[in-house]
Amino acid sequence: MDTIEFEAAYCDLLWLAESIQDTASYPASARDDIDRTLSHIALSDPLLTEAARDILHGRHAVVDNQGVMNEGAIAELIASTTHRLRPAMVSDHAHELRDALNVIPNQAAYSPLLLRRFDRLGDFLPEQHMPWRYLIALRVTTRIPGRTARITTYAAAEDGRRDA
Repeated sequence: MDTIEFEAAYCDLLWLAESIQDTASYPASARDDIDRTLSHIALSDPLLTEAARDILHGRHAVVDNQGVMNEGAIAELIASTTHRLRPAMVSDHAHELRDALNVIPNQAAYSPLLLRRFDRLGDFLPEQHMPWRYLIALRVTTRIPGRTARITTYAAAEDGRRDA
């Protein structure tokens, strides 16, 4: 699979996350959202890597995000890491996912997968079947850029406060 868009999306996110020296000076709501966002991505990329390996080996892939939406798991990761460690975790897991994507042949990228999703409150959303490529495209064109844009807003507001 082509990973050019994947690398660009993650590069933007990681550059921004790494440019934030410390979230301590941010308002609590921004700090909590940045911490939660990076932790969620760090937890979800290994799930996608596992599904990529299933696709590569011709196994039926299921992506079930219940564990990575679990507030307890996210809180535990936040409590056990610093802001500086979270972008490093995202980077490490993104590289593993990118490496798995790189070896998936183009024809296998259209393999179907079952997507079981839960929202932030833990409520089950309808299951979806989609080609693997579409899930990855959604991640790199919508999900990761959307999170990057949200963190950019917080960073810009913080820069404005420092300049004032």
